[in-house]
Amino acid sequence: MTTGQTLITILALALLSLAVLNINRGLSSHDISLAQNRYRLEALSIATSYIEQATQYYFDEAVADTNNTAKTDPNTFSSTLGLDPDDSTMFGTIEIDDFDDYNSITKIDTGKSGVIYRVSFKVEYVNLSGDKVVPVSNKTFHKRMTVFVTDTYDPPLIYRETALGKVRDTIKISFVYSYWFYN
Repeated sequence: MTTGQTLITILALALLSLAVLNINRGLSSHDISLAQNRYRLEALSIATSYIEQATQYYFDEAVADTNNTAKTDPNTFSSTLGLDPDDSTMFGTIEIDDFDDYNSITKIDTGKSGVIYRVSFKVEYVNLSGDKVVPVSNKTFHKRMTVFVTDTYDPPLIYRETALGKVRDTIKISFVYSYWFYN
């Protein structure tokens, strides 16, 4: 083998090594992206399931009372959003019985992948004004639940890249639940 053939062989091996490294880097980055999307999708699924669960409850405790004839008056709705004093059992467990009982609750949930998620809720009265949903301090026939889902790991599994590195990200879903009364 001559010197020219040796140099060409070394150059070909160097190019092959460079190509293999780039393919490996590409596959690794693709794998990380797939894993992160899997965790985001799982967090989104958990948030959606809690919203579906919340909609099975009464809009407010006042509308659950069959003797209440003022169901069409929002002033009869609960004065506070969140758990009422009668929402605890004698064993100290929380008993959710209406939509706004989710306000300010934080739950820990485990997805099918085994990842532990922190799920937080915020419920507020809102007005529907055109295409806008505006929070208000008075009672209305509309409540908005916002569900926040994050993972509990360090470094985070649900994150966004910034100049400082990985920053924990939160999946946030809002849902408006309205009360309709029919005679």
